[in-house]
Amino acid sequence: MIRVKTLTIQLIDAQPNRIRICRIDGESLVTVVVPREDLAEAKSLPNIPQRGVYYLLDEDHGNVSRVYAGQTTQGIARLDAHKAKKEFWNKAVMFLDDDQNISRDALDVLEAKAIDYVRTHGSYETDNAATPKPYVDPYKEEAVERLHDRILFRMVALGYDLDRVDQGPAGAPAVFHTKKNGIRGAGRYDKATGHFTVLAGSKVNLSRPVLKNAAVAAARREIFGDSGGIAELTEDLEFPTPSAAAVFVLGGSQNGWTEWISDGGETLNQVYRSEEN
Repeated sequence: MIRVKTLTIQLIDAQPNRIRICRIDGESLVTVVVPREDLAEAKSLPNIPQRGVYYLLDEDHGNVSRVYAGQTTQGIARLDAHKAKKEFWNKAVMFLDDDQNISRDALDVLEAKAIDYVRTHGSYETDNAATPKPYVDPYKEEAVERLHDRILFRMVALGYDLDRVDQGPAGAPAVFHTKKNGIRGAGRYDKATGHFTVLAGSKVNLSRPVLKNAAVAAARREIFGDSGGIAELTEDLEFPTPSAAAVFVLGGSQNGWTEWISDGGETLNQVYRSEEN
C-alpha cells in the first residue's frame, strides 16, 4: 500500500533560496527556514507559532558542516541572540507549534532529543557541548519521540540530512568508533598532522586507570578530577596520536590503530596504513 504525505512549501517573495514555510497536511507543526540575512523579514511573518525547537546550520547546497540545536518560546525572535553571538550559522530551520500542542516539559525533552541526535549522528561538528537530561513523563515520551521523528522527516524533505556521513581523504570514513568493554567513543583522524580528536559525547572509562602515559593521565585528572566509573566528554579533545586518544577513552595501554574502527568494520590501520592508501 502506498502512503502519501502532502507537504506544502511557501516561498516568501517567490525566492527558493530565501525564507520558506513548510506545512504537512494533518499536522499542526510549522517549519520555517530562515537564512541569516533574512532574519529581520522573517520576524514580521504573520501567524507563526512561538514554541518549538530549531537547528542553526552552517550549510552549503545541502551539505551541513556544523549544527546547533536549541529550543524557543519566542518563535523566530529567538534567533536575534544567536545572530549577535554565534557567527558560524547561515541558516536556521525552526519547528514551531502552539503552546497547547507542546507543553513546557515536553519542549525540554524534545530539545534534549534534538541535541543528542546532532551530537551522535552525521559527520558535522556541533556547537552543543552536552545533552540536557530533563525529566521524561512516561505518558508523554512516546508522543515526543513521534514529534522528533516528524522533525527529522521534514529536515530530510527540505534537503538537510542530519544522518549524512561525509567521507574523509581518499574515501576514508570521517568518524571512527571504539566499543571495547562497552565503552562507546567517537573521533576523527587528521592524516596531515597524525592527530586524533575524540569527539564530545564520547564515553570515558575512568574505572580503568591509564598505564604508561603521564600526559593522558594528567588530561583525565584535569577534566574529570577524582571521578570514577563512566564519564562523558563534553568538548572535543585533540591528541597527538590515535593511541593516546584510545588510552584516554579506554584506560590501560592501547593501540589506537586497531582500537578505532569505522562503521564498516575497518580499523584505522586498515584505512590509513594499508598499501591501497
